[in-house]
Amino acid sequence: ESGNTLEFIRKSPTGKIEHWIRPFETKFVDTLWTDISAYVNGNKEYATEKSEFLLERIISSCSSEGMIIADFFGGSGVTAKVAHDLKRKFIHCDVGINSIQTTRDRLIAAGAEFDIYDIQDGVSLFRNPVQTMDKLKSLIIGLKNEDGLDSFWEGAIQDSKLGAVPVYLPNLLDHSTKVLDIPLINRIINEAMPDLPEDTKQVIVYYVDIENKAELKKFISEYNATRINIMLRDLKAVLDHVVINDEIDYRINEAKTGFEIEIKSFISDRLIQKIDAYNQKKSLNGSKNNLLDENGDENGNGKKKRPYIPITISRHGLELIELISLDCTAKDGIWKSDVELKIDKNGYVILNGKKTKEFWNAKIVSENKPLRMKIRNIAGDESVIIFD
Repeated sequence: ESGNTLEFIRKSPTGKIEHWIRPFETKFVDTLWTDISAYVNGNKEYATEKSEFLLERIISSCSSEGMIIADFFGGSGVTAKVAHDLKRKFIHCDVGINSIQTTRDRLIAAGAEFDIYDIQDGVSLFRNPVQTMDKLKSLIIGLKNEDGLDSFWEGAIQDSKLGAVPVYLPNLLDHSTKVLDIPLINRIINEAMPDLPEDTKQVIVYYVDIENKAELKKFISEYNATRINIMLRDLKAVLDHVVINDEIDYRINEAKTGFEIEIKSFISDRLIQKIDAYNQKKSLNGSKNNLLDENGDENGNGKKKRPYIPITISRHGLELIELISLDCTAKDGIWKSDVELKIDKNGYVILNGKKTKEFWNAKIVSENKPLRMKIRNIAGDESVIIFD
């Protein structure tokens, strides 16, 4: 006996040591947190989205108010949102544009203040870098495959004076080749160029970023023992033609309450192509086996599946729009969403982070004069319009 509190240790009927603990109002937490679910938010877009209860317990037990909580694989932003709720500062990182946009929308709904920083590598890409590489080859005038060249070279351009000019392109799937530095140029000079045909007079080396152009040129001048001239070209000038913005027809009117922008039509060639490809794939799968269900799996009941109904887009294409943001503060620099309208999957409007039961009428209204407008389509691609 210790004071007024009874403490003792005993063996259970099975021989296990038990330590008696007096009743508490609070509950002890075991090393296995079976009292809460790891996945409870019900977000079908993120199958591995952690529950806010789980993150609240972790953050509360490991930090204090005002501390910084960082999640470098942020996903849908639950960590950042819970950190904000618990009065912590937060850093959310992710390479996926869908993650950034989902987190952004979540934080706005939670009333958080934050900035978005884009780590620039100087490259504008399609969602699929492989698609960018394929498009890139067609944008370099005269570039064709050359059987006589090593796979290191993307191909060659035929020049009336120089003959075949081999072309090197950095692999956009490999971040280590995007920066042209001395080790890479040394590899080109000493490993790739000696195997070129004897009559080669010039090569073209494209780069995304360059470490130090003056030092590279000095290195080439001092260590290029071949008689082949090396021409350096910036790939960004070519990549600017790869990304095609969506076509937006709009009308802006000045009203008594401010400014009203009406979206007349929205055309996204890339989205249309993706939807067409999806329709073709589903139709093809359906024609192969009439006993497949809508997901392409055998239904096992011997019944024919329902025919696939292709996804169609309206003449104006407004259903392809997910979000519209107006910046009434500046025409350039960091974006400030002074007015923001999001359309959820059921067609309801979320205005400045607040859910409504109103359907979108193809308009967005601002008390102040908008200087630029950003429109995000359902694939996450953004187009920016700067008003005069």
